[in-house]
Amino acid sequence: MLLNPAAMGFPGNAFVQVTLDQQARENLDRFEASIVDVPEVLSCYLLAGQVDYLLHVVFRDSADLERIHRDVLTRLPGVIRVQSILALRTVKRATALPI
Repeated sequence: MLLNPAAMGFPGNAFVQVTLDQQARENLDRFEASIVDVPEVLSCYLLAGQVDYLLHVVFRDSADLERIHRDVLTRLPGVIRVQSILALRTVKRATALPI
């Protein structure tokens, strides 16, 4: 069963790009160990490219997103930049694999 985030009080979706100060294995490990405890982060991907991680974050309103940025994400180990892309609406959300 999939829950509707908006029906559960989380109408906002953001994709947050996170850059760390260093990409040494121990820095990545510290960040990853911390991010699993952030309930608003639904998924976290390690990336190759300009940023280190891409997060899918849900939030209640703009003040809640600001709180997540200011009080949670920027305080995680090694974080030097947090940049959000706001989703206006979900067009497709799948959980089944194309087999």
